[in-house]
Amino acid sequence: MSNQVNDLEIDWEQWFNEKVKNNERYRDDLLEEGMYQKRFETFISGVYSVTDGFQKYKASAKASKKMAAGRRRIIDTLDLASLQYSAGSGIDFIQQLYPYLINWTEEYADIHSQYHNSSEAEGRFVWHIALGTEDYWYMALRLICFGLLTGYADQMARIMPIIDYTEAAPEGQEKDGLIERLVAPFVANRGIPPNEARRHLPYRKLIKVFDAEPQKRSELMLQYLEDWYEASRREPYYNQHPQTDIDEGYLYYGYWSWEAAAVTWLLDIDDTIYREHQFYPKDLVDFAKLQAKELKNESPVERIKVKGGEKCLKTGYWITPAQPDTRPYFTEGEILPTLSQSDWGDVYWYFDGEN
Repeated sequence: MSNQVNDLEIDWEQWFNEKVKNNERYRDDLLEEGMYQKRFETFISGVYSVTDGFQKYKASAKASKKMAAGRRRIIDTLDLASLQYSAGSGIDFIQQLYPYLINWTEEYADIHSQYHNSSEAEGRFVWHIALGTEDYWYMALRLICFGLLTGYADQMARIMPIIDYTEAAPEGQEKDGLIERLVAPFVANRGIPPNEARRHLPYRKLIKVFDAEPQKRSELMLQYLEDWYEASRREPYYNQHPQTDIDEGYLYYGYWSWEAAAVTWLLDIDDTIYREHQFYPKDLVDFAKLQAKELKNESPVERIKVKGGEKCLKTGYWITPAQPDTRPYFTEGEILPTLSQSDWGDVYWYFDGEN
């Protein structure tokens, strides 16, 4: 099985083989082996079927069906990342998923816009990712947190226009205090963030962590984690674990405060007093810190970003998330490839040095 993504074949066999075979590795004690096996097959098969279907039927399917399928693929991929973390998978697989996730999100936004311009929508516009609904956690927050924690902080500038979606309203979507603080270091000109979170509990309590003096942040984060589960009663992940031995069909894939991890990493909070907390994904934070340390120790490279189809701005080696493990050489003035024969979406190239 394979699907082309910008001249790169997704190695579906390798992705299916990422299933964790040893339940002694599980990070989440509430995750049961039988349900992990079912959830893994459901999520990865869902991602595969949509990707395969988009290639075959993209031109002929109704906009509404493509839109629903695109949204489902994003959620299935995020659920798969959540499940794999719970099951003890290596973080590198979650990191491997992320470039595809970003491009699939952009493709979904494009299809959603096409739907709004079709007769099916009857002139009604809605947000690509509605922050006032369960999309807040299902899509927006996890997209941002997984990106920040797996080394893709520079991709936040691709997520925020999708969340804003100014076609639905000229001023964009009402801003969220937590999300704006998470992306502020990486996306320019966002303005002063509000002091409220669109979904309120539990997230608004993290705004106090941002505002607190650095020496007080550890205790505030510990309290946040202590309150996190019960404060999440209205969130889609609440009460998902099996309640009895005969429960079937539940959608449990782990209780983790991804946002607590992202804030810990972003503010460089000492997590000693809460790193063993049940809902704190410490391994993901450790991975993020290691990535940041390695990047800091590398020789600085001028950050240049160019969209495929436009002129190369500097002679040297360039990289793109669309083709991991490749580093082609382009000369100034040369047109950078669009890779338009694939199903990836817009391709962006990043200067990676002259040597």
